[in-house]
Amino acid sequence: MSDHLEINGIKYKTELTQKYLDRKGYKLKKNNDIRAFIPGLIHKIFCKPGDRIKPNTPIISLEAMKMYNNITLIDEIIIQDVLVKIGDSVEKDQILVTYKPV
Repeated sequence: MSDHLEINGIKYKTELTQKYLDRKGYKLKKNNDIRAFIPGLIHKIFCKPGDRIKPNTPIISLEAMKMYNNITLIDEIIIQDVLVKIGDSVEKDQILVTYKPV
């Protein structure tokens, strides 16, 4: 599948692989925390304690290998605590956010 990508105002044509199209969203586990799926730097934080997060809403942007990876959820939650700040270096499986289910 062909698609267009814009970076710094420049449009690029790219091919999306089937693996990319088949990717799954971050599925919450029963321990009520959201963890880093790869090591990297916290680029942006889109939530704060008390926020009610709807499905497909970005929570955190993680920078790894010069790419930005938004963590979005497929479940609705309420943020309890954000345990990182912008610029923090995180390890794989480090807890980023705690939540309670809706």
